[in-house]
Amino acid sequence: MISTNTFVNLVDPNKNTVIAYSGGGDSSALLHFCYELKQKNILLGNLSAIHINHSLNNEAEVWEKHCKNFCKERDIRLYCKKISIDSKKSGLESAARQERYKIFANRLQSGDQLLLAHHADDVAETILYRLFRGTGLDGLQGPLKKRKLGDGVIIRPLLPYTKATLNAYLKDKNINFISDESNFNSDQDRNFIRNEVLELVQNRWPKAAQQIQKTSVFASQYVYLIESLLFDRFGESLLKNKLERQILTSLDEPVCAEVLRYWIKNNNIAAPNQRILNEIMKAFIRSKPSLKTCVDWSRADQAQNGGVLIYVNGQLVLNKK
Repeated sequence: MISTNTFVNLVDPNKNTVIAYSGGGDSSALLHFCYELKQKNILLGNLSAIHINHSLNNEAEVWEKHCKNFCKERDIRLYCKKISIDSKKSGLESAARQERYKIFANRLQSGDQLLLAHHADDVAETILYRLFRGTGLDGLQGPLKKRKLGDGVIIRPLLPYTKATLNAYLKDKNINFISDESNFNSDQDRNFIRNEVLELVQNRWPKAAQQIQKTSVFASQYVYLIESLLFDRFGESLLKNKLERQILTSLDEPVCAEVLRYWIKNNNIAAPNQRILNEIMKAFIRSKPSLKTCVDWSRADQAQNGGVLIYVNGQLVLNKK
């Protein structure tokens, strides 16, 4: 079951707690667990929830009503927001996520902590999805346990727990929740991994999701170490949008590639994939660039700005696309 001690080591019981509540099993388990802590006077700050109605499913209004009733029964303040996402556009999931986070950021006040119900199976699903598509070390990182958002912070206290653990909690507490039938359609890549690949793997290795989640933590630690060493060596030059080519050409190619990745990341531009990175290396490092040399790239889901890289007076200049 969910550990209270582990939970309060991450979530400040004295601050206001907001639960991102979809009405599904995971967020229902999280919200009810926080409700129990509130009843036991362990959570001392205000407890509230936020529900985003994406208007994408025919049952969206029914789901919203369920969430209102669930919170009313427990005397939990609920904020509902209806949004409109163009279901015909590509990157629908990413667009919906971006809209949710905008609302979250606008709602959070100073010191508020927004809790998301991501768990070990979610991390395993994401890592496998990225592996199958091709990813570097950055892509092996799972979601952060805690990060800033607007005037508050996002916290994911359920990352150590599996879906099975949350399901057992829901059953034990006799909690009703929404089941989205679209999640069982394995035509979608993520659903295929969740419903078929992970299920098959966990039948043989029951702790596979937790082990993959642990690996994602190790990957995050290594990325942090590498980036810390790069910053110690190159300092604030990697925080600007201009970088001396001479710095890069003096490095071994693997180191040069990592410096480029880190530099681009620090400028809040989507990381180039391996093909684009090879193109950058060929155009700006292995060859002598000119004023006409240019490499640009975009992120397919548009969750982050693409980049444009040019050469001016001995410097690589990076701009948002």
